[in-house]
Amino acid sequence: MGWLVALCMLAAVQLSSQYLLPGDVIPSHYDVRLAYDVDSKSNFSFFGVVDIQLIAKRSTQKIVLHAQEFLVDDEKVSIIGLKDAPKVTDVKLNDTYNFLTITLDRDLDENENYTLTIPFYGNLVKGLDGAYISSYTTLKNRRIEYLVSTQFEATSARKGFPCFDEPIYKATFAINVAHHKDYSAVSNMPLLTSSNNNAMEAYWPWEKIGQKFMKEQSSFVWDQFDKSVPMSTYLVAYVVSKFTYVESPPDLSSTKFRIWARNDAIDQTSYAAKIGPKVLSYFEKWFNVSFPLPKQDMFAIPDFAAGAMENWGLITYRETALLYDKDASSFVNKERIAEVVAHELAHQWFGNLVTMKWWSDLWLNEGFATYVASVGVNAVEPTWHADRLYAVDNTLAVLALDALQSSHPVSVPIDDPKRISEIFDTISYRKGSTVIRMMFMFLGEEVFRQALHNYLTKYSYSNAEQDDLWSELTAVNRQYGGLSRNVTVKQVMDTWTKQTGYPLLTVTRDYSDQSVTITQRRYTTLGGAGAGAWWVPLSVLCARDAAPPPVQWLAQEEGVAAEHRFEHGAGPGDWLLFNYNMIAPYRVNYDERNWKLLSATLTSGDLNSIPVEGRVQLLTDAFALAWNNELDYGTTMQLASYLRREADFLPLSTGLSALAKIENVLKRSPQYGAFQKFVRRLLTDTYRRVGGLAVKKILNGDDLTSVKMQTTTSAWACSMKVPGCEENAMEMFQQWMDTDNPDENNPIPTDLRRTVYCVALRRGGVREWRWALARRGAANVAAAADALLHALACSRDVWLLAQYLAWAVDDSALVRRQDAGAVVAAVARSEVGYYVARDFVYDRIQDIHAAFRGQDRRIGGIIKTLLGQFTTQKELDEFLAWKEKNEKYLSGSKLAISQGIEVARVNIDWLRKNKDLVVEKLREYSA
Repeated sequence: MGWLVALCMLAAVQLSSQYLLPGDVIPSHYDVRLAYDVDSKSNFSFFGVVDIQLIAKRSTQKIVLHAQEFLVDDEKVSIIGLKDAPKVTDVKLNDTYNFLTITLDRDLDENENYTLTIPFYGNLVKGLDGAYISSYTTLKNRRIEYLVSTQFEATSARKGFPCFDEPIYKATFAINVAHHKDYSAVSNMPLLTSSNNNAMEAYWPWEKIGQKFMKEQSSFVWDQFDKSVPMSTYLVAYVVSKFTYVESPPDLSSTKFRIWARNDAIDQTSYAAKIGPKVLSYFEKWFNVSFPLPKQDMFAIPDFAAGAMENWGLITYRETALLYDKDASSFVNKERIAEVVAHELAHQWFGNLVTMKWWSDLWLNEGFATYVASVGVNAVEPTWHADRLYAVDNTLAVLALDALQSSHPVSVPIDDPKRISEIFDTISYRKGSTVIRMMFMFLGEEVFRQALHNYLTKYSYSNAEQDDLWSELTAVNRQYGGLSRNVTVKQVMDTWTKQTGYPLLTVTRDYSDQSVTITQRRYTTLGGAGAGAWWVPLSVLCARDAAPPPVQWLAQEEGVAAEHRFEHGAGPGDWLLFNYNMIAPYRVNYDERNWKLLSATLTSGDLNSIPVEGRVQLLTDAFALAWNNELDYGTTMQLASYLRREADFLPLSTGLSALAKIENVLKRSPQYGAFQKFVRRLLTDTYRRVGGLAVKKILNGDDLTSVKMQTTTSAWACSMKVPGCEENAMEMFQQWMDTDNPDENNPIPTDLRRTVYCVALRRGGVREWRWALARRGAANVAAAADALLHALACSRDVWLLAQYLAWAVDDSALVRRQDAGAVVAAVARSEVGYYVARDFVYDRIQDIHAAFRGQDRRIGGIIKTLLGQFTTQKELDEFLAWKEKNEKYLSGSKLAISQGIEVARVNIDWLRKNKDLVVEKLREYSA
C-alpha cells in the first residue's frame, strides 16, 4: 500500500501547485487607488490602479497574481525597478484559477525590488462578496440608496483589485477611494487627506472617467487613508456610503470606536457602541498585547452573507448582528450582538495580528475567536454566564456533526480553493473552540494566557500554523512542571485536530474493589466500531467527592486493544460520572448498574448533586447511545423522565433538543400524536411555572437564562398542543392586528414574538400571512424583520409557501439575497413546507445556483436541511438520481451534501430498527 499512498500525496502536491501562486515574487506594499460611481445610471462603474511593490525571491520572467471579475488595461501594465527594468510583453487572465500572468522580456533579478502597476476597470454588481453593491430604502421618502461594501474572505480580494490573494502574502496597504461628495468613504486605517485631484490622472484621465460616470470632477472627493500595518489581502476593507455614525464614549477604550449605520437605524447603535470598546479593552489585558490600530469602525451592512467580517480596523456586520432596539429586539438578539462583536474583536489578534499560513488551519482563526468571544462576553455581561452557555452549545453541536463519518478534521488539508468555503463550519468554529477550552481547562489559565501572549508576540504581523502554537503552550507548561505522564501539548492536541470524530468511552465498574475498566473507540451515528484513538482528559466525579479530583489522562494507546483499568473513590451504592464539567467532546457509556444509580439520583430529588454540565452530558449521551442501539431506550426514557423537575435551562434544553431528533423522524408519521403526548406530560408543569406564553408575558426579564427558559418552553408547548398555548398566541397576535399604528406599537413581548408569529401564521390563513408580510416590509429593525421572515415559513398554505420560495431566488425586493438560504431552509423544516421545498429545489436548482453566485455554502446548507427531513429509502433514491443529473450545480457543496446523505441514511435506519420500540416507550412514559 505504501506506493499508493506516496502516489496520492504526489498527486495532491501537483494539484496544489496548480492553484497556489508560485511564490517567485512577493508583495511588500500596495498603493490601491479606486474611483466608484455609486449610481445605477452608470451601472455602478469603477476605475482603479494598483501599484504593488515586489521583491523577486527567484529569477523569473513571469509575475503571477490574482484578478477576477474586472478588466485589465493590458497596454498600461508596467514594471519599474531601481535599475533598468524589463518590459511587459504579455498579460493573460486564467479564469479557472483567477491567475493574472504578466510575462516580461527578460528575468527579474533575484532579491531586487520592483513596482508593478496595473490599471483596471469594471462594474460592481449586487452581490455578497468581493467589492459589491448593497442597497436600502429610506423611511422618509421611500428612496432606494446604494452603497459599496467589501467581503474579501476567503478568496475575493482578487475581485476588488489585482493582488496576491493568499493569506501568507502579507503586505502594507495605502488605500485611496474616490467617491461623490454626497458619500463618505471609510477603510481599515484613519483618513489622512481629502482632495479634488484625480489620483489616477496618469492612467485614467477624468475625461475618460467622467464620460463613464456622467459627472463633473468637482463633485468627486479623493480620500487617502493612512498606510496599514502588514496584513493579508482578505482583511482589506472599505465602505462608500451615506451612513452616519455614533462615537463610543472615550473613557471605555483608548481606541477610537465609531458605529456606522443607515440614518434611519443610527439610534440602534448604542449597545454596540458600549460593548465594543469594553470588550476590546478587556482583550488587551487578557492577551497582554495592545490593539495596534488607532481606531475601530464597525458597520451595519444591509446585505451581508455571513454574520460579520473581522477586517482590521473596519469590521462589517449584518444589521441583526450589530443593531439593537430595546422595543423591537429580543434578549437573544442582544446576546447575539455581544457574542458576534466579541468574536470579531478577538480576531484582531487571532487572524489579523497572527494569521494562519493557509486555509487548512482556518480553525486557528475561527476556533480561537469563538472561544475567546465567550471570555469577552463573560467579562462585560457576567450575569449571562456566557462561558458555560457557549461551552455547552458548542460541545453539543460538535457531538452531533462530528459523529458523522463524513465530518472532517479540525485541521483539514485543502486541495482545491472551491473547498475553502465548505470548512467555515461547525468543526472549524465550534470544535476548534471546544478543544481550545479543553486546553484552557487542563493547562490552567496562567499557563494558557502566558503562552498565548508569547505566541501573539512572536508571530505578530506574520503567519503561523498549529505546531507553532503547540510549541509555545508546551514551553510555558514545562516551566510550571508540565502535564502529568510527561505528555506534550502537541501529543494531546494532534489527536483532536488531525483526525475526524471523537471517542466513545465505555466504562465498566467493578463494584467490589472501586475500580473501572475503560475502552475507547470513535463514536459514529451509524454505529459500529470506528477507528481512532485520543489522549482523553478524564474529569471524574463520584457521589461522595467533597471537591472535584484532578484531571487524569487516558493515553492514545490505552483502552484501544485492551481494557484500561484505574481506581476511583465511589462506593458500591454511589454513582460515578465522567466528563462532569464537559472538559472535552466525548461520549460515555456505563454499565447498567451505574446508569441506574445516576438515573435514580436525578429522579429522586437529589438532582443538584450532579453538576449542571454533568446533567447535560448524561442526557446527550443517553439519547445518542440509544439512537444507535448502544443503550436501551428504557434506560434513556427513565433518565429523561426526570426533566419534569429540571429547573435549569441547559439540561432541559439539551433534553428537548435530543427529543427534537426523534420528533424530526416522527412528525410526518401516524405515531406523532404519541410523541406530542409524551412531551406534553414532560413539559406542561414547567411551562406553566416559569412564565412566558402561559401568562402572556416575560417574567424576570433581566435574567437571560430565565428568558430562554420561558421562550423555549413556550415554543415547545405550542408545538406539542399544551392546552391554552396556541390560544394565547392567537389572542396576542389578534391584539397586535387590532392595534393602531402596529408598526410602531406591538403589544407582544419581544422575546415571545417568534413563537406567537409562527403559531398565528400556522393556524391562520392568507389574511394573517399578508398582514405579517406587510409588517416585515415596514420594519426598520433588522431583528424584527428577521423574526417575521422565519414566521412566514410557518404557514400551512401550500401556494403561499411556493410563492415565498420563488421570491427567495427571483430578483424580488421582498427577500434579500442574504436571507434567501434561511427562507428555503425554514420552509423545508416544516411538516407541510417540506414537500413544497423539496419540489422547489428539484425543479429550480439552476435558478438557485444562479441566485447564490459565489455562495456555494448556502446551497449546501439548503440541501443538507432537506436531506435531514428524509425518512424513507424512496426519498433518498429519488434524491440520488436527481443529484447525479445536477452535479454541475452542486460541485461547491460536496461536503454538506455528503453529510446530509449520511443523516438521511441514519434517519431511515433508525426508523427501521427503533420506531416501534420508541413509540411503545413514549406511550408508557406518558401514561
